[in-house]
Amino acid sequence: MIDIITIVNGMLDENCYVIHNGHDALVVDPGSEGYNIINEIKNKNLNVIGILITHSHFDHVGALDDIKNEYPNAVIINNKYKGDQSIGMFKFKIIDTPGHTEDSVSYYFDNNNVLFSGDFLFKGTIGNYPENMEDDMVKSLNVFKYMSSNVEVYPGHGPSTTVSDEIKNNPFLRGI
Repeated sequence: MIDIITIVNGMLDENCYVIHNGHDALVVDPGSEGYNIINEIKNKNLNVIGILITHSHFDHVGALDDIKNEYPNAVIINNKYKGDQSIGMFKFKIIDTPGHTEDSVSYYFDNNNVLFSGDFLFKGTIGNYPENMEDDMVKSLNVFKYMSSNVEVYPGHGPSTTVSDEIKNNPFLRGI
């Protein structure tokens, strides 16, 4: 069982997530205001053992150094890692989801039906993408063909959603 804390930070209201089991924690996309993220972690008496980066835009990595300095033993995971991974008791899959950026990845915790999508998918829409990445974005959206409809999606900005809601309501996912 995992719990998820959402910390909205920075001028772009980026979602940083702290995934924890009551003791150990992973931080997803420490975008900015590292002191707020660290205070939340310390208030819960959590030990950060990993940092997951969905892509390298400033609003998703701006506080990375703060978190690394506070938790120097934390493993940093990004698009250079592939497939099934584990950090402590946390088991997840890294899914390449290029489109918003070339280095975009999503983290799928299949035992918990949770996906952290970064700026690849938002509630009701998708992340912006350069014109030359349109084909990549379309291919990446096909990941939802193979995912359970009850998967909870935690995006880089805005509220969470589910795969089911997005397939029904997101115009970019119609026909998947």
